[in-house]
Amino acid sequence: MISETPTEGHFLHDGLRLHYVEWGESEKPPLVLLHGLRDCARSWDVFSLAMQAEYRVIALDSRGHGESGWGGNEAYHFESYVSDIGALVGHLDLKHIDLVGHSAGGRYAWAFAVEHPESVNSMVVVDIDPDPVNPQTNRDFEAYRAEPTVWDSIDAVLEKLRARQPLTSEEMLEFQAEQLTRPRGEKGRIWKSDPLVMDEYERPDLWASWGRITTPTLILRGRQSALLTHDTAVRMQEVHARSLVKLAELEGGGHWFYQDFPGAFEATVRWFLNSLQDEE
Repeated sequence: MISETPTEGHFLHDGLRLHYVEWGESEKPPLVLLHGLRDCARSWDVFSLAMQAEYRVIALDSRGHGESGWGGNEAYHFESYVSDIGALVGHLDLKHIDLVGHSAGGRYAWAFAVEHPESVNSMVVVDIDPDPVNPQTNRDFEAYRAEPTVWDSIDAVLEKLRARQPLTSEEMLEFQAEQLTRPRGEKGRIWKSDPLVMDEYERPDLWASWGRITTPTLILRGRQSALLTHDTAVRMQEVHARSLVKLAELEGGGHWFYQDFPGAFEATVRWFLNSLQDEE
């Protein structure tokens, strides 16, 4: 099992107490990680452990997720999530960050990079598209909304995660089940994420925003993903010169590739970050 634990921090923004975890030494280059919907900062633990020798790794719990505060109505708009990144950067006085965002976190990452290009050294966008409508996410949302709020046991949560992530190891799924839920009663578990997040989630058309990226970027997808298709990923790369935006499609994993095959994910991110250093 994953045994090492990070340091934790909090800051106030927009009336919410937001939580983050941190690995590595503060003098190292900052690597900021953004999770997707219904995940949390601790979802990145394996990757964070692997990168902490070279980077100051900071993983944010998005508002309404993990150990971050829940908001009321109108708290979960797209721009609110983007503003949380800026608040984290300001709180820690981070300069020239390398930014990694999975799924919805990838959309927030590039929106922030477009608004604050001076703050972002590079970016990895993991398995997400700029489209306003995506058939796979529509199916996922229907499944999310059909889920119970309270689960009878951790085994019931595990069964759900196995169905969601069939290519992920049992060890990783057990860790995820613990991190994404908290105890409720003697055996029950409840999601840490606010149910209102799904009701207020916004998926704007971001093709224009994607076209304004000036930050060196890697698009990374698992070939078995039904969310970011090959055709869409190629179209995203073709918007920009290949010297600015690279594409890596990795075999064997799907939407949660960084959890399916963390070693291959780490190697690919390292290849990208090292290639930027070689160009300097």
